[in-house]
Amino acid sequence: MTLQWAGFLLAVVTVGTIGLGHELVRKLHKRFGTTPRFYFWALALLLLVCSFFVSDLLSAVLGIFSVTFFWDGLEMIRQERRMRREMEAK
Repeated sequence: MTLQWAGFLLAVVTVGTIGLGHELVRKLHKRFGTTPRFYFWALALLLLVCSFFVSDLLSAVLGIFSVTFFWDGLEMIRQERRMRREMEAK
């Protein structure tokens, strides 16, 4: 029996990209507002297209990055709403 490391690797990549995305959304939103969401979505689309042309494991990693960047673009909008609600509450 051989150990399969792909699942573990993909789990680590997923957690890492979520953590990275969380920090990027907060810091970029603070500095640039919601404008970077378009760059997140463009990068997500590019990574998704690239994932079709590489081997299995790398394809999965690129897919995870793609979905994470797409979601981070959406989170930029949500972050804006959270910040507005916070400012209105003060």
